[in-house]
Amino acid sequence: MDIQRVTRTLAAAAILGMAGGAHAADGYPNKPITLIIGFAPGGPTDAIGRVLFKTVSQKLKVPIIIENKPGAGGNIGTAELMRAKPDGYTLLYGTSSITTAPPLFGRDDLNPKTAFLTASCSVSVPLILLTNKAMDQQSATQFYDTVKANPGKYFQGSSGNGAIDHLVSMDIANRMGLDIQHVPYKGNGPALTDLVSGNVNFMYSGSFNSAMPFIQNGQARALAVTSEKRSASLPDVPSLSEAVPGLKGFDAGTWQVLIAPKGTDPAILAKLDQVLQESLKDPEVQKSLRFQGAELMDKDPKACQEYVAAEYSRWSDTIKRLGLKAEN
Repeated sequence: MDIQRVTRTLAAAAILGMAGGAHAADGYPNKPITLIIGFAPGGPTDAIGRVLFKTVSQKLKVPIIIENKPGAGGNIGTAELMRAKPDGYTLLYGTSSITTAPPLFGRDDLNPKTAFLTASCSVSVPLILLTNKAMDQQSATQFYDTVKANPGKYFQGSSGNGAIDHLVSMDIANRMGLDIQHVPYKGNGPALTDLVSGNVNFMYSGSFNSAMPFIQNGQARALAVTSEKRSASLPDVPSLSEAVPGLKGFDAGTWQVLIAPKGTDPAILAKLDQVLQESLKDPEVQKSLRFQGAELMDKDPKACQEYVAAEYSRWSDTIKRLGLKAEN
C-alpha cells in the first residue's frame, strides 16, 4: 500500500470535510472535463497545463478539453469557472494571479479564500528578468542603475494586469526607486514576442521554455531569477537576492494550482488531487517540468489552501502599500 497516497487522501478528507462522501467519486468522471486556463496559448501556464493534463486525462480515462480564457490578469478565466456547475466537469488550472488580480481589479467576489476551492497544488516557477538585445545590459545591478537614471524611458511587458510578473515588477520598482512604463499583454507569449521585437525593453518571464531559445541566440539576456535561490534550469543565472544588494532575501514567482467551483463534492476534489499528484511524478511530465524550469510544490490540500490564502494576503497588502489599481 502507498502510505504517501493514503496520507494525502486523508489530508484531503480532513480539509474538505469528506467524511462519508467517498462514494460520490466512484463514478467520476464519466464524461469529458473542461479545463479553463486564464492565459493565452503558448504561455507557461498553458504549456505546463497541456503536458500535465494529458497524463491526468489518461489516468482518469476521459478527455480533458482545454479552453483558454485570457485577460484581466486571469480574472476572466476565474469568473468563467465560478459560473460553472460544481460537478467536477469544469475546472481551472490557475496561477499565482488568482491571488494578485482580484485585489488589483477590486474584485472581492474572486477572493480565493471564499470564492472557489483549491483542489491541488502543482508546481512553482521563478520569473526570469529578461532584457532585449538592444539594452546591452550585463547584470541586474547595471540594468536597475540604467533604468533608475532614465525615469519613464523603459517599457516593461507583462502577461497581464494583476499577473504575478506585473506585481513583482511594481514591487521591485518601488524598492529600487524605478519609474517604468507597464505594458500588459494577454499572456507571457505575446509579451515575449514584443520583447525580442524591441517593442518593450524588459520583462519578468515565467516561461523558461519560451525564453530559452531567445536567451541562447542572444535576442534576450537573462539577468536574474526572482526566487531566493538559483534555478536548477538556469544554474549560471544569479538570483536577485544574491545579485542586487537592495533585494537581498527577495523571493517571488509564479505557481500553479487546480481549482474547482465552490460546492464541488469533497470526494471529487480528493480524487483530482490524488490523480494530479500521481501525474506530476510521471517520467514524461517530469522531463517537461525540468524543461519549463518548474519544481513540485509538494503540498497536501490543507497546506495548499493555506499557502494560497497567505499569498492572497501578501499581495493584497503589497497592492495597497503601492497604491496600485489596474486599468481594464
